[in-house]
Order: sequence, then C-alpha cells, then structure tokens
Amino acid sequence: MFLQLQMHDTGRNSKTAIEIKSEKQKKSELLSKIDQLEIKATVLSKERATQLYHRKGQFREEFQVFEELDLKFEHDRKIERNQIKQQLHRLRLLVEKFQNNLMEIKPSPAFIEKLRESMEEIENAINNFKAKQRDSYEELLKEEKITANEILAIENKIDSWAKGPMLPTIGNGSTSKVVTSNEASVPEEISTFEKFLVRNGGHRGGWDEYDHSIFIRLRKKFKVHQEFLEEALSQIPGKSMEEIQHHEQWYSEYAKLLENKKIAIEKWKKAKDEEKIEITTKIDMETKSLAEKEKAKQTALAKKLQEEKQERSEKLRNWKVKKDLEKALEEERKAKENMEKMEEHRKERKKQLQAKEQVRKMRQQREAEKMEIRLLEEAMRSKEKESRKLTEDDIERIRDRDQKILEIRQHRLKTKELDEIEKIKRLNKIKSQVDVHATRDPKRLFKLTSALHHRLVDKEVHTTGGNQAIPHRAIPSWRSGIN
Repeated sequence: MFLQLQMHDTGRNSKTAIEIKSEKQKKSELLSKIDQLEIKATVLSKERATQLYHRKGQFREEFQVFEELDLKFEHDRKIERNQIKQQLHRLRLLVEKFQNNLMEIKPSPAFIEKLRESMEEIENAINNFKAKQRDSYEELLKEEKITANEILAIENKIDSWAKGPMLPTIGNGSTSKVVTSNEASVPEEISTFEKFLVRNGGHRGGWDEYDHSIFIRLRKKFKVHQEFLEEALSQIPGKSMEEIQHHEQWYSEYAKLLENKKIAIEKWKKAKDEEKIEITTKIDMETKSLAEKEKAKQTALAKKLQEEKQERSEKLRNWKVKKDLEKALEEERKAKENMEKMEEHRKERKKQLQAKEQVRKMRQQREAEKMEIRLLEEAMRSKEKESRKLTEDDIERIRDRDQKILEIRQHRLKTKELDEIEKIKRLNKIKSQVDVHATRDPKRLFKLTSALHHRLVDKEVHTTGGNQAIPHRAIPSWRSGIN
C-alpha cells in the first residue's frame, strides 16, 4: 500500500507543465462561464419580478400564485446550496486530514491501515456525493424535458391561434376540424372544397370514423356499383340504402373537389415558383446593375484617389525640394556664422593672451619690487635689533620687577581665600545660634500677602472725595480777576 502511494505521488508529479496550464485554463473558463450565467440569471430574475410581480401590475392576482411558488423554489435552492457546501466542507476536511497523515509517514502496518481507511472514507464520501448529484441532475433533466414539451405544445397552440379561427364541422353527432384560410389569397378550387367540407360535415360527410372507414374499404374492394351498395348495407349497421347512396354521391363530389384542389395547389405552387423565379431574376438583374454601378463608382473613386495621390506626391516632392534648398541655405548661413564666430574667438583669444602676458610682466615687476622692499625691511629690522639689544643690568631690573608683581598677586589671592573662609565660619556660627522651625499651612496659599493686606487697608482709610476736593493748579497773578 505504501509503495502504491509513492507510485501515485510519482505519477501525479510527472504531469507536464502544459497539462497543468491547460487544466488551469479550463478551470478559469468554467468559472468565468458560471459567473456569466449567474449574472444573466440575476438579470432575468429581476426583469421577471419587475414585469410579473409588480404590486401595481394588471395581473397581480393571477401571478401571485407563481410568486409564492418562486419564493418556495428559491428557499429550496438555498437549502440545497447550504447542504452541498456542508458536504464539500466535510470532503475538504477529510482530504486535509489525509494530507496531514501523509506528512508524517511511518512505514508500519497500522499506519498503512489507517491510510487505507482514510482513503476508503474519502472515496465513499465522494461517490455518495456524486451519486446524489447525478440523481438530482437526472431528475432535473427529466423535468426540463417535460417542461420543454409543455412549452412547445403551448407555442404550437398559440401559433394555431395566430393562423386563424377553427370552424366547427356539421354532421350527425360527429365533429371534425376544418381550418379556414384567407379566401382572397387562395385559388377558387380550394375555397370551394373548404366550403363543401363545412356544408357537408367535414372529411367524413357527417359519418363517424368507423363507418366511413368501412365505406372506403368496401368502395375500393368492389368495382360493381350494385354489389358495393349491397355489401355496404350489410356491413355498415344502422345505415339505410338511401343514406349509403347519399354518402356515395357525397363522396364522389368530395373526391372530385379534392382532385381539383390538388390540381389547383399544383398550379398555385407552379405559379408561385414562376413568380419566385421572376422575382429572383429581377433581383439578380437589379443586383447586377447595382454591382456594375458600384463598380463604376469604385473605379471613379479609385481614379480620383489615384489623382489625389499623385497630386499629393507632387506637392510632397516640391515641398521636399523647397525644404532641402532652405536647409542648404540655412547650413551655409550657419557655416558663415561659425566662421565669423571662430575669427572673433581667435581675435579675442589673441587679445586675452596679450593681456595675460602684460599681467604676467606686471606681476613679475611687482614681485621684484616686493622682494626689494622686503630685503630693505629685513635690513632695517636687523639694524634696529642690533641697536635695541638689552644690557645685563636691564635684564636683572626687569626680572626683579616681575618677581615683585608675582608676589603681590599671590598675596591678594591668599587674602581673598582667607576672607572666604572667615565668611563661611561666620555664617555657620549664625545658623547654629538660630533655630528655624516652619510648620506647613496649606490654607496660607489662599490668604492675602501682608503687602496686599496693607494696601487694601490704606484704600479703605483714604477714601476719595468729590470733584471739589480735586487739587487744581494755581492761577497766575497776571490772570487773577479775569472772568
């Protein structure tokens, strides 16, 4: 069994890429076709519901029964769809379980037996599912065939209604159907025959089928008229000699009119064929004439197109010559401009070289002058240096001065350090003499400060007076007494 599984896997892996691609393509085409059919079914269902089940429709009550059946069928389809999904889900679980078992291969009899049972379970489930689907499909096909036959019968009945009304036959208790046709469009013999049938009880002359069939058989059997009448009288019960003779006269007239009808039909068919041939010939001639006209029109159009093409070619050729000439002139102008630019560039380059040479000479001259000045300055500095050399006494004096300055700075730093130490000691002594103890008072946060409190008190004491208490500026002496 294990070897069979390995061979099965090897055969499955030996599929070519082309076969896999073909299967994928077929699968995608099938799914696409299913999607298209679902879309069409949805559209048809909506259109049917709009036309038949509309609440304001004329035949709402008549189609209500069909609407209920449609809803019932839709409910049944949903139930069947859910059942199929459940069965497919169960099959998928079984296959996944089998695949998981294959991932952990253990070459032992128990493992192989387990795999065999899993495969048999999957195979039985698939076969049962296929059998159920096959039975349902066969039942659906039978119902479809029955429905198609019923629809065909209804269509035939509707077509027969469209052809014209059915006239009843006149006879002794028996009926026969004769289809009338448009008398204005059929030969006279056919109309006469149909009128004869209507007046005389149809194709059996008012007799039933059994008596009429015996009458026809005996008439063909006996050539002598008297023998035929006597045999018919004995073979056909309930019929008298006068009725048989009357039926014989009717049948003779019937056969004559029937023959005339057949001849008329043949003539009518022949006339129709001739008319058809004439119409066909006329159509062929008109078609040929139209074809010739179309051919002439196409020839003229082709000639016109050829002339237009030649004219366009000539214009294109002239345009190309003109463009080539303009291009040559443009190239000549550009070449001339390039020559002029090159000459100007050469002259400009020459001027630049001359200016560069002058600049180089001036730079050399300036550098020579700078070198001369630098040498003079060095000579002067050397001379000053020689003149400004210090003596030994001056050096000793400068050293003593620097030593004194250093001692003064060190003394200042030391004094500053001692003052800092003394200050720290004094602060520590004051801190040791004062015991600072402050309690936490959260309400103090919402109290007024002493400064704000005194300010508010001052405002209450020193109230402002009226407008007369406002101080005014003094009146100058030169303006006193003037109102």
